[in-house]
Amino acid sequence: MTQKVTLTDDELVDQTTAGRLLCIPPATLQKWRSTGENNIPFVKIGRNVRYRTVDLREYIERHTKRSGVAA
Repeated sequence: MTQKVTLTDDELVDQTTAGRLLCIPPATLQKWRSTGENNIPFVKIGRNVRYRTVDLREYIERHTKRSGVAA
């Protein structure tokens, strides 16, 4: 059984889980890594790419609009 990961945890998660937490396709994260777009920190362990949930939470906070500004 897989453990449910939340953004309140401080864990390393794979690209699929990170995409699910951000509500974007995992391929978008791969594109962002290769282009430098959005600059979300990631950890490379051998061939494996992992994201810290704390970094994902910070990314969400940086992109949260708190005023009446249209998207």
